[in-house]
Amino acid sequence: MVLFRHWLAIGLSVLTTVSTARAQQPNVPPDDRITPDRLGLPRGNDRTSEPFITRIYKTDGGEILRPQPQNYPFPVKSDYTLKENEKPRVHEGLDISSRPGPGLPPQPLDFEAGVYGLVVKAGDGPWGTISVQIRDGTVLQYLHTSASHVKVGDVVAPDTRLGTTGRKGAGAIHLHVQARDKHDQAISPDLAFRLGQKTLATPIKPEDDAGADFDPDQFLGIEPEVVNGVVRPYRPRTKWVSEVIGGGGKVQIVLGEFPTYRDASHCSLDWSLSHPDDLRLTREREVKLEGR
Repeated sequence: MVLFRHWLAIGLSVLTTVSTARAQQPNVPPDDRITPDRLGLPRGNDRTSEPFITRIYKTDGGEILRPQPQNYPFPVKSDYTLKENEKPRVHEGLDISSRPGPGLPPQPLDFEAGVYGLVVKAGDGPWGTISVQIRDGTVLQYLHTSASHVKVGDVVAPDTRLGTTGRKGAGAIHLHVQARDKHDQAISPDLAFRLGQKTLATPIKPEDDAGADFDPDQFLGIEPEVVNGVVRPYRPRTKWVSEVIGGGGKVQIVLGEFPTYRDASHCSLDWSLSHPDDLRLTREREVKLEGR
């Protein structure tokens, strides 16, 4: 019934294009994103690379080099002409600095899970990945760690000391966070983090391949914009808003705003599954961004 309501809503919804709309999120904290302090990192750290931005990587003429040489990868902030042995990619995760204090050089630091979940990978593999499966089967992955303080099968809470930042598979010490749904599709790590604030009501079992490694630089299905060898910054032309619809077709709850339909649909479905007795519909609405 829940799935029927969700997909029925998709069929009935008209995807509205609104150039000036700005959805409000009354039931969401002002900053519901991953932040350094919510992972137990000290003041002076910040998000150094955002999800779904275009970055330039060094290659060997074909494949991306691992690890990347100094000064690679770097974000495309304005039109950039590709040089020899360079390749653009849309980056699926976010990066967080690892500094013991403001202005200090990076060094390995302990960090916390930030979510409730089950450890399905404990720091091995080419990127030192620690993976935590949350309640709905989504997996949050913490990459480039130098140590793990948990083992596979451990149940963690937001304040559980998870691991130590590092540079395994990377050129500099930092923490990379990315997320996959239970169908192995990349989703916004901020969305996964938000869903991971729900406690585990019952013991959960690992999804198939939940502990697998996922290359942080692999192709996402989002193509970088390249025209005659010039890479343009990734500028989404639309965003997707997940909403709960009440009587008369009026929006009663805005669940969130997301860069992709997949993220918005994931959020809507999670709300429906969490409210099985609520007969209101959910929908995903595409909104045109100003000036795009």
